[in-house]
Amino acid sequence: MLRKTTFPLFVASLAASAVASAVACSSGPSSPPAASGDDGGSAMPFQADPPSVYVAKVKNVLVGLPPTDAEVQAVEKDPTQLGGLVDGWMKLPEYSQKMMRFFELSFQQTQVTLTDFADQAYPGQIDINGATGPLLVQNAQESFARTMLALLAQGKPLTVGMTTQQLMMTTAMKEMYAFLDVWEVDDNGKVTDRFKQANPNLTITVEAAQGPIPIDQTVDPTNPEFMHWYDPDVATADSQIAGCQMDPIVYPASAFVLHQLIMGGLIGHQGQNGAKCLQFGGSPKAPQLQAGDFSDWTLVTIRPPNQGEQVTQFWNLPALRSANELVLGLPRIGFFSTPAFFANWQTNVSNQARVTTHQALIVATGSSIDGTDTTLPPGVPGLDSTHANQAACFGCHKILDPTRSIFSATYSWNYHSQLDPTWTQQPGVFAFRGVIQPVHSMLDFGNALANHPLFASGWVQKLCYYVNSEPCADADVQQLAAAFKSSGYSWNTLVKAVVISPVTTHTVETATTDAAGEVVAVSRRDHLCAALNARLGFADVCGLDLLSKKTMTTTIPEIVSGLPSDAYGRGAPVPILPTQPTLFYRAATENMCEAIAAQVIDAGSKAPQGVEQWSSSQPDPAIADFVSIVMGLTPSDPRSGPATALLESHFHSAMQQSGITPTEALQSTFVVACLAPSAVSIGM
Repeated sequence: MLRKTTFPLFVASLAASAVASAVACSSGPSSPPAASGDDGGSAMPFQADPPSVYVAKVKNVLVGLPPTDAEVQAVEKDPTQLGGLVDGWMKLPEYSQKMMRFFELSFQQTQVTLTDFADQAYPGQIDINGATGPLLVQNAQESFARTMLALLAQGKPLTVGMTTQQLMMTTAMKEMYAFLDVWEVDDNGKVTDRFKQANPNLTITVEAAQGPIPIDQTVDPTNPEFMHWYDPDVATADSQIAGCQMDPIVYPASAFVLHQLIMGGLIGHQGQNGAKCLQFGGSPKAPQLQAGDFSDWTLVTIRPPNQGEQVTQFWNLPALRSANELVLGLPRIGFFSTPAFFANWQTNVSNQARVTTHQALIVATGSSIDGTDTTLPPGVPGLDSTHANQAACFGCHKILDPTRSIFSATYSWNYHSQLDPTWTQQPGVFAFRGVIQPVHSMLDFGNALANHPLFASGWVQKLCYYVNSEPCADADVQQLAAAFKSSGYSWNTLVKAVVISPVTTHTVETATTDAAGEVVAVSRRDHLCAALNARLGFADVCGLDLLSKKTMTTTIPEIVSGLPSDAYGRGAPVPILPTQPTLFYRAATENMCEAIAAQVIDAGSKAPQGVEQWSSSQPDPAIADFVSIVMGLTPSDPRSGPATALLESHFHSAMQQSGITPTEALQSTFVVACLAPSAVSIGM
């Protein structure tokens, strides 16, 4: 016998199958039987999608919202109206949110954790405080995507991502960039602390008993309180170790000590009577950074120092908060020199920046070094004889080693300034897919990427994968790429061209459909979460934003972590895109829908602010909304009627069960709608 608490969800599971059949089978005429091919196999004849399908797909991909009846009917009367609708959808805030995630993925700034930054902060971690560390990683992942949104909004072409020396930063990001500029780690792991070199007699005092110290006094070299910091953890840090109950703690000058102090951690030190006091990660109250320092995004220009000019002081928080310029010695050019990109693609004394260079080529052009490139660079500067002495390896190394030469001449294997003259004096040559040109700086490298003939087609293909979960055929790619080039690499022009193209709408047969047919994919994590937010009014239902996740009381963030999501692998130009429904996907989405149902049905005062609410005392309008908002089926859609009837039947059947409340019955009905194919897939 089923327990009362499990019955509504059990009923939902059964009813969802019926709704799935209704949605799938009522979308239009029955598919014609398979036609035999000349090869003895069978292939389905092309069948055009109706506006009720492709308008919903395009709007979902762009903003996560369901179509309105007026929008579908407008396109039914005049298919060219889709372009105007797309223009309007692009003005919605949801479009920017989805593009930000697309850029995070496409510029390969994701798939990093705190420990991935360890090479850059060697021999320690970039942050040891549990409160600030995750926020710093999130800032690092978002920074370049936000940069692209800001620059594109100014009318800049997409190619600016290869060469920009402006980045969107928070105060926390400015501090990290400036710290990494004075914490020098060479190819052999030798650390040179430029801050300590400049301040050899300085001490850093951290105290608690004397109370807070105004930050303006702490960072003022003329003030007696200069480099005196308040940290409440001093009173309790390592209190279990004899000799470590020290207040104040006095450190010798160290950029690493100071950086960790700003983030909220205390580095290990010597206590009384020779006691060894351990590193202390710190409490949420310890950071010198404020909560707003992780969300005050502003566009910052990065430039090298002029003759005799000092680099930006990483510890001067008041100055950083208002800064729109950073003076740094380490080149920060384009997407390929961000801390997140470096954390994602760590190198070492063996790899010597090959992975960094290769991933940069993949991001910019959508093409990899696979042994098929016939480009012959003049000579082979930087060729590693150890790796390239075998014929099977030489084909790749003759391209990769010269091309990576500017990386190895600029950055150490820990991504700081390259100090070894063996590398710095090496000539740079860009040689890839028919392009050969000298490069003398990272800006030259960025320009080579921006002007590469494969740039346009590479980004067309990235968008095809994002929108359709499959590649576009080369003929379709070249047509779209030509339009992209002629627009001056206008990103929104390309997005519009792709989503109104038959490669997306499937209104007429294309080379892409000839080659692979039409893919109807599960709505992967980012698409699904964006749709739930947009349709139901949540700010962040999945808890993907760490700032909002802290306030969540549901289990959804833990469920979401197991959902299929877009990703990429080392050396692979093709993204990893799970498209198939599985039992795990079904179980995850079912549990998510159940958790959401409790927040939108009879939730009362517990309902999140701004979220859609329905009352079990009015089931009919609620069910109508479930069909139109959650399932995305307009009233004129032929699937709408059967879906409504099935949901109504489900609700009334549940109400007839002993012990089931109206709230539980309507929650179960919501789960059915939430699991419908049109709600959890793209292109149905």
